Amino acid sequence: MGNEQSFHYEPAEGEELSTAVVTAVAEAHEEDAIEQKWLISEDIDTDALDRLFQNHQLKMTLQFEADTTTVTIIADEMGYPVITVESHR
Repeated sequence: MGNEQSFHYEPAEGEELSTAVVTAVAEAHEEDAIEQKWLISEDIDTDALDRLFQNHQLKMTLQFEADTTTVTIIADEMGYPVITVESHR
């Protein structure tokens, strides 16, 4: 049976959501964000991802697979995105 772990990441003020996702997945893989094996651009349109949550819309959820992880982005009560990464290693 695999070792599953969950990581939470809240983007910093002004941080692009796509950058935050790359950072969160790297942390889940215990890798450096720049040197990690998974490339977001191979799976996700980063411009579209960044636009999805920029208006701080409430009740929005996005989930996708990223390498050996499941990424879930949920707008909090103020409409700000919170990223949860579940590692399936």
